[in-house]
Amino acid sequence: MRRGRSIATYKRPELLEIIRHVAGREPELSDDQLIELVGRLLGCPEDEALLVGARLRYAVEAFREESA
Repeated sequence: MRRGRSIATYKRPELLEIIRHVAGREPELSDDQLIELVGRLLGCPEDEALLVGARLRYAVEAFREESA
């Protein structure tokens, strides 16, 4: 993971793996907190904020489904 990359350059499996990693280290985080933290860690350009949120929300939902 390289900070500042465009969210468009991340493939879905990459985002899911990042979510898995962070959620494993911070299991008490809510979905919104997890999305916020990973968004900050990725450091994507500010003008992509809505897209970052949407793509990370999808990854969190996929993570929760596989964990259920």
